[in-house]
Amino acid sequence: MLRIDRYIMRQFVLGIIPALLLLLALFSFMSLAEELEDVGKGGFTLADALMVVFLTTPKRIVELLPVSTLLGGLIGLGAMANYRELIAIRTVGISKQRIALTVAVLAFFLCVFITVLQFFVVPEFEHEAAALRAQSTQEEGARSGNTKALWTRNEKHFIRVRKMQSERTLADIEIFTTDESGRLTQLLQASSALYIEQQNWLLINVLESRFEDGRVFETRRDNMQWDALLSADQAAALILPLAALAPSDLLKTISNLKRNQLDTHRYEIVLWQQISLLPSILAMALLSLPLLLGSVRTVSASQRALTGGLIGIGFYLLQQLSGHLAGILGLDPSLLILAPPFILLIVAILAIRHQWL
Repeated sequence: MLRIDRYIMRQFVLGIIPALLLLLALFSFMSLAEELEDVGKGGFTLADALMVVFLTTPKRIVELLPVSTLLGGLIGLGAMANYRELIAIRTVGISKQRIALTVAVLAFFLCVFITVLQFFVVPEFEHEAAALRAQSTQEEGARSGNTKALWTRNEKHFIRVRKMQSERTLADIEIFTTDESGRLTQLLQASSALYIEQQNWLLINVLESRFEDGRVFETRRDNMQWDALLSADQAAALILPLAALAPSDLLKTISNLKRNQLDTHRYEIVLWQQISLLPSILAMALLSLPLLLGSVRTVSASQRALTGGLIGIGFYLLQQLSGHLAGILGLDPSLLILAPPFILLIVAILAIRHQWL
């Protein structure tokens, strides 16, 4: 029995690999075309562009794995169906529910794989990719922001940042404000700064020093908002996109924002989109089984792949639409985002029980 289970899993994986590689090649080529537009700017070279595409590959794997799972099932198990191997497996007493259970176990391992990527691989790789992109703007300070102080200027404000933390937070910040003659009028010292959105920052544990007529007036604040602490290019190099954050970092950021009574809706949407990948993989894996209905002799592998591709693309668009609707309408993101994969999972289970084979 275990030998048959391993064989089914192996065929499934052998179907996933070419589907995933094909999708990765397509999306990586599109990404390379975008990166090539910055080649020649600053110190950004063709080798850097290729490296950025490579470093962003784990994130693409995470996004494409649900669709690849559906296509892999149709290709791998479809080959078994064409050669009547599934029927032979049924004749030795293995039920379709047992085959579905084997596929579900494989989906569990895929969920573990994608979780490891989300927590440990994607954030690190995306940060390295952002550092390489920063070369196109010649932001030397941004590239070394994690190990050395970053100095920058915003109109009359001179800003020093000591280090960058993982959860979109800068630590040990000083903001020097000068008047028109260049004299120091204000100094803000903050233990940390939390990136909110659109270059808007929240300074935490702030000591404000104002210099007036040779005297210094100090004021302490728990927090205060500050616009454009870093330029857009510097923020892009230091601050990871929301989708590239690990779920643990998203939870920390949401907790910080709630503690300061700020809106967390955008962060919650991204968090639930990441969580929804797990039931999506299970649903896609099981859905490949009932899609093998009909006379396998008259249904070619290309037709099955086309069907799976259309379903996968439609499901991906639906997931993106649900996230946008949750943001626009202010609805509960957990309910709206998790609904499509669980509905698809229920449909797959019912189809397996009543229709397959």
